[in-house]
Amino acid sequence: MASEVKRDAPSNLILAQIPNGLSAIRFALAAIWIQLAAHGHEGRLAFAIVAIVAAGSDFIDGRIARRLGVASGSGRWLDGIADVTFVLAALFCQAAARAIPLCIPILVALSFGQYAIDSLLIGQPATGPIRSRLGHWGGIINYALVIALAIAPPPAFPGTIVGDLAPLIALFYIAAISERVWLYYRPR
Repeated sequence: MASEVKRDAPSNLILAQIPNGLSAIRFALAAIWIQLAAHGHEGRLAFAIVAIVAAGSDFIDGRIARRLGVASGSGRWLDGIADVTFVLAALFCQAAARAIPLCIPILVALSFGQYAIDSLLIGQPATGPIRSRLGHWGGIINYALVIALAIAPPPAFPGTIVGDLAPLIALFYIAAISERVWLYYRPR
């Protein structure tokens, strides 16, 4: 019986790294996005593939970790940091191309920064970032923005919708930040 455990241990260690590897892919995808944008890549298919692979890896990494029983606080931190790295790389490139206002990636960065600080101060850092329904929806909005802009930036559709909704998107992030600040200072 002990020899079976020893033989399975290396495969279990490898399996445990699959979710982290899926999260880490987003760092490479952020670099690919920046390279595509920096070289004036016009083909939208490449951006769309990168965006969809990033969103897909985000969708499945946590599910696989839970399924394998290897979910951890450090894995949740890696997931969140990989998400924001990819999203900010894509959104800052889109802002530089004037597809969206610069305030959008700045507000995303501020919102994530506040979320990380909240997690460190309010939560228990070892268990990972605190769960946030607003943060979850923010993540969905982030990937929806990136995918829409990857498929067809303004003035093409659906990029025009992103441009039209930019003020509402900015208000969402301002509301999320304000809500967290209010939670700190509300009367108890």
